[in-house]
Amino acid sequence: MSSTVQRMPDRAETSPIAPRWHAALVAEELPPLNEPVAALMSADGRTWAWVPESGRIRPVPDLGDLKGHNGTPFVEPGGRYLLLESEGLQPDDGTPMLERRFSKGIYRLDLADLSARRLPFEPRAGWEWRNALATSPDGQQVVIAEEWRPDEYYSVARRFGSDEFLARARALTPIPAWVTVHRVDLRTSTSEVLLQRQEWLRSGSEDSPVQWSPDGSLIALSLTTSTPGVAQTLLIDASTGAVVRTIEDARLAGSLGWSPSGARLLLDRHQIVEYDIASGEDHPLPPLPGAGSSTRRPEPPGNGRHRVLGYADEEHLLSVTHRRTVMMLNRVGIVDGAVKPLARWAGTEDIYPRLTAMPPGFWN
Repeated sequence: MSSTVQRMPDRAETSPIAPRWHAALVAEELPPLNEPVAALMSADGRTWAWVPESGRIRPVPDLGDLKGHNGTPFVEPGGRYLLLESEGLQPDDGTPMLERRFSKGIYRLDLADLSARRLPFEPRAGWEWRNALATSPDGQQVVIAEEWRPDEYYSVARRFGSDEFLARARALTPIPAWVTVHRVDLRTSTSEVLLQRQEWLRSGSEDSPVQWSPDGSLIALSLTTSTPGVAQTLLIDASTGAVVRTIEDARLAGSLGWSPSGARLLLDRHQIVEYDIASGEDHPLPPLPGAGSSTRRPEPPGNGRHRVLGYADEEHLLSVTHRRTVMMLNRVGIVDGAVKPLARWAGTEDIYPRLTAMPPGFWN
């Protein structure tokens, strides 16, 4: 296939047949690029990058141990660099039947020449970890929110054989998870801990649980409390790590949750709201086209209902709609509800993108 994601024409198409692609049929990996990557999506066990200028979606290449479909792929603001995690597998010494997944590190991939540089960050050893990433607007700092388990978790896990899965799961459930927030400075090649909490990272196929404000002063982090399992979003001072505000019963919506001015934040409170940073007040979004009277996220998705991914600019949102196997990326007016399709793709599974923070006017 020559093209996988197609840019929309200025007029309606006459053909009733929607363009389709299947990830397994697209063999061309992402080449060195002079154009930015505007979104990442996962399908068929790989990570795919959308390059709007060429109108294509291509798999992120495997570079030795550095594989695009492992870890947490992330595109830095501006779309010129990817952050990829290198992982390995090895048998556990205590229980040979169990294979341990471990992180070898996080790498910054320059899309211009596909060269990779390891971040000055040492992952925590052990099972049951995951990382969420965000880069400062100037591209000089990276926040890594690392979810991990204490050593007790591993000693308990080793008491059970591979055929005792349920008993093992019940024994491990009471052992809490922790989240440590690291700030990596690429200029000085240093890493420091900003915050540590006994909680879980929030996650979603198209949600980024950690997002940096456009002015670089705040970091928004969505967590789930250990007991009783309530969502909350923290606003963290990016310089000191101090929690300046805790927003209860709310998680970040999409991957571009900060408005470009930094004055508002998109939150999911079982419906999508705009949170005013100055006043601390919620303002529910008006119903989006095709969503009926509710701005609640469509569950399950489909039937052309909009699923909010973030801000395009101060007056427009970005959303994805889903009909059968075809998904459409849209720009939607917050006030007038006008919809402008930007791109579309299709596949055998739901493919929700994580969008890249781009310069003003890009999504127009």
